[in-house]
Amino acid sequence: MDLKLLLSRGYFPSELPHPFNTVSYASVISGASTALPKPFADEKRTSLQATHNLARAGSLRRKLSIPNPTNFYRLASFIVRNRSHLLELAQKSRISLSAPGDGAGPRAINPRYSLDKLPLERARVRASSKFVLQADISRFYESVYTHSIPWAIHTKAKAKANRSTGLLGNALDRHIRNGQDGQTVGIPIGPDTSLLVAEILLGAIDAELPPKIRARGFRNIDDYEFGFSTYANAENALGLLQELLNHYELALNPKKTSVIELPVPIESPWIAELRSISFRDSRLGQQFDLVRYFDRAFEMSAEDPDQGILKYAIARMNGTAVLAANWGLYQDLLAQCCLIEPGVLRFVLGQLARYGDAYKINARMFRKTMNQLIAEHAPLGHGSEVAWAIWVLILLNSSLDRASAKAASTMEDPVVALVALHAQSKGLTPKRVTFSHFATHMTREELYGDHWLLSYEADVKGWLPPFRTKNHVDADACFGFMKSHGVSFYDHSLTMACAVPRPVGESRGRRYD
Repeated sequence: MDLKLLLSRGYFPSELPHPFNTVSYASVISGASTALPKPFADEKRTSLQATHNLARAGSLRRKLSIPNPTNFYRLASFIVRNRSHLLELAQKSRISLSAPGDGAGPRAINPRYSLDKLPLERARVRASSKFVLQADISRFYESVYTHSIPWAIHTKAKAKANRSTGLLGNALDRHIRNGQDGQTVGIPIGPDTSLLVAEILLGAIDAELPPKIRARGFRNIDDYEFGFSTYANAENALGLLQELLNHYELALNPKKTSVIELPVPIESPWIAELRSISFRDSRLGQQFDLVRYFDRAFEMSAEDPDQGILKYAIARMNGTAVLAANWGLYQDLLAQCCLIEPGVLRFVLGQLARYGDAYKINARMFRKTMNQLIAEHAPLGHGSEVAWAIWVLILLNSSLDRASAKAASTMEDPVVALVALHAQSKGLTPKRVTFSHFATHMTREELYGDHWLLSYEADVKGWLPPFRTKNHVDADACFGFMKSHGVSFYDHSLTMACAVPRPVGESRGRRYD
């Protein structure tokens, strides 16, 4: 884990549309560290994070964080300088499946195991158990008390006795707080640095669990599972776990925490059922199979909308070759998935990219579907649905209609603003609809505010003018330096090929749940 890797593959949340990346930023900042302007090293400077509203299964939402590049550089540099000690702390848990591993992966910091490990661990735990304690920490990333980070590293007593930043944990705490305008509650959701911090904190809690409990359980991020021979033992462990979490200002989610009497399925029945459906190679046979497969997925998704069933159903299609004769049907089914569960948009786009060179995409149908999604979700502030829908339209060279463009123009999500401006620059938005009000964020103050991404990138691309002043980016030492060295956080040159899904089995699974 060197600085360039952490800045290029561990900074932006992986759930953003494909154009958003930090490759040029990492190359410039890590390669010119000795020549950076002095404000880059100002460890007292604070900033706000840009935020993006992420769609999850059902009605659940998640607020992704995009820290300011100046503060993230200081945090990443600190972590890299102390990586040996910090990684040792993050890897010390004997029960964590999500602790940082030593192997390569798509991110800078990757979990030790993929989600494929979960069923095996459940089987191991339940092999000698009659009862299982399943526990989930309530809103873990949002509720982390940053001052508890030094408690986990040094013990609570030592950290409170020595509050200086000379203490490793205190310095890490300060870097995190500075990147969120001094806020002490919550850590950013999205950057890999938060995975590292989470494992340091929860690893300290894991170490305090009695050896007997640790030997019969596991943790994956903020989810625990322990096996017991009696109900009483499980209840005692629940009380102990809650007491340990309270020590670090954390709490269990009562809706997702319970003691269950075995037997119960090791994995969700819907996974086993969808996995068991095969697809024939003949036109009619595959047609019937596709309808049966997605009908069942739609039915199960309606019964349990919070499980992400349609995401799994589409991802599993990476292992199936859809015949040309069934391509039209398959597109219809994918469009229906989008309207039922908009969180699947990036997975649907991956399927379109997978077949785009061989089959003709029904751009007219998807234009109608995407515009419907934008018009429906923009007034609700659903950033990821709108951003991904606009990105699909850009890749298909299809336009936004007046209603959807007007709805998108009212949103205050910087990710949505940039893809909308990109669409406008390509002539894909109605001339009567403008995004001129986004220009109010084109100020020097906003470069360190919650619209820093829009304020900087819209200037670099020439999509918006400065707001009532001379060029605000050029006037700032840090952002002016990045602009003059070609740093961009949005690649507007990408084509459909960027969305081709990874081979089956390459994904490391969910990072935040």
